[in-house]
Amino acid sequence: MERANIRGELRQHELLSRHTSFAIGGPADTLAYPVDLDDLVALLNAARAQQLNSIVLGGGTNVLALDKGFRGVVISLQRLDAIRIEREYRSLGGIYAIVYAEAGAGLAKAVSFATNEALTGLEFATGIPGTIGGALCMNAGTAEGEMEGIVNAVNLLSPEGELITRTREEMGFGYRIANIPAGHVVVSALLLLRHDEKNKIAARVKALMDTRKSRQPWGMPNAGSVFKNPLDESAGKLIEAAGLKGRAVGGAQVSAKHANFIVNTGKATAADVLALMEIVKQAVLDVHGVRLEPEIKIVGEE
Repeated sequence: MERANIRGELRQHELLSRHTSFAIGGPADTLAYPVDLDDLVALLNAARAQQLNSIVLGGGTNVLALDKGFRGVVISLQRLDAIRIEREYRSLGGIYAIVYAEAGAGLAKAVSFATNEALTGLEFATGIPGTIGGALCMNAGTAEGEMEGIVNAVNLLSPEGELITRTREEMGFGYRIANIPAGHVVVSALLLLRHDEKNKIAARVKALMDTRKSRQPWGMPNAGSVFKNPLDESAGKLIEAAGLKGRAVGGAQVSAKHANFIVNTGKATAADVLALMEIVKQAVLDVHGVRLEPEIKIVGEE
């Protein structure tokens, strides 16, 4: 990619395996790190002018980057990571805060910020990897809550460089989906949180983190839940009941700890993961008559 007016870092032929939680993925033609919103606009304009495909990587979680990498520009918003309290107000139920969070801010950073400021509402995100932007794009959540429940508004950047604000209702949140028009990029959000006792929030965060670590393959490269939960069902329980815990293809393995996680045991390729996903989908269909849908996003070329 030609630099044009871009101020941020551009890395050529960068392996995506270095930037995904799966530790899998071939080279991107360019990996770009815009330094602010204006730089992101310049980057998108340059990509369009040079007729290059572009995607936003987020934190590299919940994604499988394919073995031949990505032809075009992969955009990381890691340097757009500001979090701050915009304003506070008193209403029925207590004292509330509107928190401004940029898309590149990690969920772990956001949970820590909220805890330190004695703000409740974001505890559900404890242990979820990734960024605010990625979490908004897929309405990330757990049994304790999801992004929809705390969003006040979301700021999107249009392909023409226009900043558009959408309310929670306009975002059309659903189970692991949000209404984001093609070509638009989530750049920031306003989150609605409520003041509570700091020690109680910290205790909830610790309890949730302990639970996550006990139930999930913590410390092994993975992309989180591989399949969406079918209506009123647990994908993990369906996969386990089909006898697939520990099933492996190459370096990819169905986790022995949580069956809806596929882990990279060391040298897994994207092809290994895709083959294992097909085995799991077919087995669950054969045993339970249920068609599993992928939750992870697949990007690049096989």
